[in-house]
Amino acid sequence: MIQKVTHRQMVLMLMLLSITGTLLQPHAQAIYYAEQHAYLCYIPVVLIMFTSMWMLSRVQRRFPDKDLFESLVTRFPFLGRLAGLMYIAFFFFVFARDIRLTGDYVSITLLETTPISIIVLSLLVMAIFIVRGGLGSLIGMVELYVALFLLNSIIVPFMLIQQVNLDNLKPYFDVDLAGVGRGSWYLFSFYGEMIALPFVMRGSDFRVKSIFTGNIVTALLMMLIVIETITSIGVPIASRLVYPSYELARQLQISDFLDRFDLALAAATLPCIITKIAFDLYFVCWGLKRMIPKVSGKVLTGPIALLGFVCAFWFFRNAIQLNRFTREWTWVAIVFEVLFPIVFFLFLRPRKKEAGHAPNSESGERASRGKQQEGEQKQEQASGESDHAEGKTEGKSEEQSGDKSAEKSIEKKGKPSHGGGNLQPS
Repeated sequence: MIQKVTHRQMVLMLMLLSITGTLLQPHAQAIYYAEQHAYLCYIPVVLIMFTSMWMLSRVQRRFPDKDLFESLVTRFPFLGRLAGLMYIAFFFFVFARDIRLTGDYVSITLLETTPISIIVLSLLVMAIFIVRGGLGSLIGMVELYVALFLLNSIIVPFMLIQQVNLDNLKPYFDVDLAGVGRGSWYLFSFYGEMIALPFVMRGSDFRVKSIFTGNIVTALLMMLIVIETITSIGVPIASRLVYPSYELARQLQISDFLDRFDLALAAATLPCIITKIAFDLYFVCWGLKRMIPKVSGKVLTGPIALLGFVCAFWFFRNAIQLNRFTREWTWVAIVFEVLFPIVFFLFLRPRKKEAGHAPNSESGERASRGKQQEGEQKQEQASGESDHAEGKTEGKSEEQSGDKSAEKSIEKKGKPSHGGGNLQPS
């Protein structure tokens, strides 16, 4: 059974998928190309992703009781499974990239002496236990930690007032459109991972209102973080950092005695990143369960997590390869985040027989209910006449035929009650 998702939960899940990866890596590349106008790189990305998600919401309205995996398999058994397996492979690669990226981030910023393999294994153990709890446990963690991240993001600007230099945004209106476009290219693949949501929730829960709200809130929040990075660190330095968000957190100071506020921010940010890794693993396991019904998703969590651990170090040797691969990865992401939604929007429709079967079945149920009501009325009339006749016979010969009339009344009352039980509406 698919977990029911509310409007608030869907908005928070959309923010989780869009923020966590984007926050770590591609901001430096966007600032490098768009310079002081890097925050404008989110505008084309948001417009494209809102269009893709809107098309998928229209597809989901055609299958209100199914997720997108199930819709593909039931409508096109071969091509649907092929498309589903391609999405599973895509997000498996995202899963391997995320655990490698998070391992490098924790190793460089927080645990410098701990081997990265131990860090990644610790992340995987936590992700496995989260996924085994199902989508409900994922949603619970999203509601807790994404809300905490939002609260921190609102507080941080007030702590950066002393470090902010608005001159870093000058010239304000001299926008390099080509640079903004190249910055959007690097942001797109990370931001567009929200495309996974319709695959794990019912069509009736996938609402346009939630898509619009989540996109707007996420874009405004990420634009605010980019502006904070540029104004507090500066374009020349921020464009050459591997993790500019960490350097932004190091700029925070509450007073003279508390200068490591980055640890408090990490305590709120890392659970969001771990939840994102768990969602990637859940997506892969859920998709395999949909493609192969006899396979248990819980049994697959451990082997797939270990395979992802191996592939993470096999695909990327270090953080530099992760950084450089973003440019080529966007070409792959466009296929799954733009082209496939267009194809689904045009061709993924229910069969005409299935579409017309529902009204016919409803009319048939109404006709059967009408016949049931007519039969019940006739039985009531028949039982009333029989009871009246019994009353007359009992008045005339109460002493002679008392036992016989009692047996007859029991038999006659037993017959209508037996027929009424079969005709009860389901």
